[in-house]
Amino acid sequence: MLNKIGEPSPPSGFKLKLARAPIYLYRIGLGGLMGDRFLRLRHRGRRTGNSIETVLEVIRYDESTTQFFVASGYGTKSQWYRNIIAEPHVSIMVKNTEHNAVARVVSPDEATQILGLYAAAHPKSIKAVARLSGYNMDGTESDIVEFSSIIKIIEFTVKKS
Repeated sequence: MLNKIGEPSPPSGFKLKLARAPIYLYRIGLGGLMGDRFLRLRHRGRRTGNSIETVLEVIRYDESTTQFFVASGYGTKSQWYRNIIAEPHVSIMVKNTEHNAVARVVSPDEATQILGLYAAAHPKSIKAVARLSGYNMDGTESDIVEFSSIIKIIEFTVKKS
C-alpha cells in the first residue's frame, strides 16, 4: 500500500554537493563510468536562460526509438522539470555520447507501464525512489499505478541528425 510519509524536498547543503558530484565525471570525460543507467541533462534555466546540468537515472531506454525515460522524483517541484516544461529542446549525454533531444511528459497510462517495467527489473530502487518522493510502498501493482499518478515520467527522444 502506498503511504505518504513526508513532504519531499530537493537536496541542499552537503546532500546537494553529493548529488551534483556525477556532473563532474561527465565534464572531465568520464561519463562512461556512469554507464547507460544515468544520463547528463543539459537544459536552459526558464528565468535566466543559463545552461544548467543535472544527472538523472534512466528508468527505461527504448533502443528502437532512441527514447530515454527518467522520473522526476520531486514531481513538478524539481527545477530541471520546470525548466524542460518551459523549453523542451535539451541536450543529453549517455556514457560519453552527447545527443540533442526533445523532452515530453508521458501520459499517466504510459507512466504506469514504464514504472511497472522498472519496478519488475529494480524492486529495491522503485522503493527508494518512492521514499525520496515522500512515499512508502510495498511494490504491488496497485502501488505502481497510484505512484505513477504522483511522480512525473519524462521521455527524452533523441533527434535524428
